[in-house]
Amino acid sequence: MTATNSPSIPADTYEELIDATLIALSKKGYVNLRVRDIDAEFPKSRQLIHHYFDGKDELVTETLSVLVNHYAEELDSSVGDDPLAKLTDEIDRILLGTGVDEFDYWTFATALYEIMAQSHHNPDHQELINRLTDRSVDHFSAIMQEGIDQGVFDDVDTVRLAKVIDDLITGAQCKKIFLGNDDALLETREMIDRLVIAQLNPSDPSTAN
Repeated sequence: MTATNSPSIPADTYEELIDATLIALSKKGYVNLRVRDIDAEFPKSRQLIHHYFDGKDELVTETLSVLVNHYAEELDSSVGDDPLAKLTDEIDRILLGTGVDEFDYWTFATALYEIMAQSHHNPDHQELINRLTDRSVDHFSAIMQEGIDQGVFDDVDTVRLAKVIDDLITGAQCKKIFLGNDDALLETREMIDRLVIAQLNPSDPSTAN
């Protein structure tokens, strides 16, 4: 995963540390994570971890910051002129990881939710995750507003519907990651069609199930 590193850390070392932390988080979880677990995924000397970061928590916070920035870049990379196609493609990409080839999407998601599960103990983590949530809601809302402006969608409360999408995605991914319920993803995808997509143009039978 490409990241903007601190000037004091060589770029390759920084990326390897972030990737190692992501993998270790997805395997061990946040509570059980130790520096030695990160070291087991890190191809260089463990001393480098201690040289650049003051323990597990500082490295996890840095990793979360990278996740949030990377997620924002993914959102900004969306393309397409058809608002409905763009919206459904973005829902598939964020909910299901469809078309995301640069990294292991579920390693990314698992690490993020492991941090989220403990974020009530860390205000910095709360702030970063809330920023990510706000960015996601803004993104979905903007796509729907494009459709309204083009006359493709009915005039709806885009922020409210964007929050519904984000909440449904979060719930489904938590069920997959923490409960092993893979069916929750496609069930939620169908729910989004019924609760959100159908509201955008309820007079169009192609948007109804």
